Parts: sequence; C-alpha cells; structure tokens
Amino acid sequence: MNAQDGGLADRLRRVAERTLELAKVRLELLGVELQAELLRLFAALTGLLLALLLGATALLLLLLAALMWLPDAWRAPFGLGLGLLCLLAAGLSWRWARQQLAQGTPFAASVAELSRDRRALDSEWGAR
Repeated sequence: MNAQDGGLADRLRRVAERTLELAKVRLELLGVELQAELLRLFAALTGLLLALLLGATALLLLLLAALMWLPDAWRAPFGLGLGLLCLLAAGLSWRWARQQLAQGTPFAASVAELSRDRRALDSEWGAR
C-alpha cells in the first residue's frame, strides 16, 4: 500500500507540475499575441489618423485652388495637383488601415494550441 501511495503522490505531483508548466507557456503565448494585436490596432489607428489629416489637407488645398483661380496659369493647377495628390495619399492610407484591421484572427495561435492540448488529453484519457 505504501509503495502505491508514494507512486500515486509522485504521479499527481508530476501531473501538477506539467499542468502548471503548460499553463505558463500558454499564458506567455497569450501575452505575445496580445502585444501583436495591440501593435496591429495601433498601426491601423495611425493609418486612419493619417487618412483624416491628409483628407482635410486635400479639401483645404482644393478649396484654395478654386479660390486662387487667377489669370496666372500656374497657381490654380499647382494647388489642384497638390490637393489631388493629398486626396490620393489619404485614400491609400485609408486602404492600408482597413487592411491592417482585416488581417488575421486575434489569438489564433493560442486557440490552436489549446485545441491541440485538448485533443492530446482526449487521446491520452481515451487510451486508458
């Protein structure tokens, strides 16, 4: 009896150690994914802010080009060209920000690892 009790206690201790080690690894993975998700969202917000600023600049330059339409042939087309360039840059920034938001699934690696752990446990417990 005493040998079985020692063996059972030793097994329980090893299971507890492995469980804690597995939980630690999974929490570290979750932390890394959280940091990556925050960086992705920050990049998207930066792109959106840039699109907003460039869009406002484009509108201002287009209005200035319309107001400065003088007989001098270079002022208005130059302002119009700058306004269109800023508008194009704002559109590209908006597109980039949307791509940043659409990329990936948050915490996909953690979910996949937890699914793998569950399958491994199911197969181990099912074999006994």
